[in-house]
Formats: sequence, C-alpha cells, structure tokens
Amino acid sequence: MPAERGLVVRWSSPAPVDGADMRARRAAGRLASRVALGEAIAAWRAAFGDAEWQRSPVVHDASGAPRFDHPSAPAIALAHAAGLGGGAIAMPGVPHAGIDCEPADARGASALRQLAARSGEDRLAWCDDAWPLRMWCAKEAVVKAERASADLLGRSLRVEAVHAPGAGGTQPVEVRSHLGRTFAVVTEAVGAHVRAFTA
Repeated sequence: MPAERGLVVRWSSPAPVDGADMRARRAAGRLASRVALGEAIAAWRAAFGDAEWQRSPVVHDASGAPRFDHPSAPAIALAHAAGLGGGAIAMPGVPHAGIDCEPADARGASALRQLAARSGEDRLAWCDDAWPLRMWCAKEAVVKAERASADLLGRSLRVEAVHAPGAGGTQPVEVRSHLGRTFAVVTEAVGAHVRAFTA
C-alpha cells in the first residue's frame, strides 16, 4: 500500500543546480515538489482509482496553501528544501495533509535549541542529534495540515510527546496545534534531510 498514516507521500530530489543562485535552487525545489506530487497522484490512483480531481490544476488558497482546483479533491501538501521536494495527498476520509523537510545541516539549529529549552521540548526523549529539526519539521507539518499562520511556531504549537524510534530513522511525535488538536507526526532523518508528515 502506498499510504503512510492516512497519506500518500512521495519525495523527489531535484536535478543539481549549478552555482549558488538562490532563485534557481528554490525553483528546482518547487519543481521537485511538483514531481513528488505527480508520483503521489499516480500512487493514489493505483490504490483508489481514477478521479476527476487528478487532472485539475494546483492552485493556492488565501493563506497560500496548495490545493487541487476541484470541489471533491482531497487535501494536499507540498514541501521543498535544498535537495529535496515532497508531495502528500490525503487518503479518502482524511481531512488534513501536512509535510515538511529541511536539510540536516540547516542553519538555525541553535535558535531551535534555545526555543526548546524555554518550552521544555528539549527534555523529551529525542532519538538523535537531529531533534531540533525533527521538532521544527513536525510543527511545520502541523501548520500546513491546519492551514495556519507560520508565525504560530514556537508560541502555540508544542511537541508534547516523542515515541520510540522506528526503522529507517523514523521517530513518531505528538504535536498539539494552536486549535488544541493533537497530531501524530512521523519524523525521519534520511540521508541529508530531516522530514515530517502528518494527516
């Protein structure tokens, strides 16, 4: 089955971009997320059949969140970072989709550690040194799933629990959203990236 915890998730690595042009790297990441979404559509179709929304364009709502331009389309989410793009589609009956990814060497880990020290999230049973990015990606995935404003991170979203790590560098965590809902989020450290997804 191509689904993971209520989502069909696919990841894609963009073609290498010469030079250090930030716009070119961002464009490559966005393209990789669209490729991953195309692969997720194919996997969704194989599992659940053909649907009209699969041929609809992706548009963005008022908050900038992606969606298919079709009334019966499932929730989707896109993510991209240097060297990786991701696409997720909710399975039938699942109202949310959220994913995020960051390079494992992303700047800002020390700031995330400081934020976590103030909230107590640094004292949770994280499985490795990638925990600041696991925490960040998990919260970003929840923000995307709820179509919430990103400025809520660190103030009203909290990782409340982390669970024993699984195979392949995964560690499930629980994030309480600003609306009081708890999301089960899978975090992964795979290769040069940390990534997370939730439904």
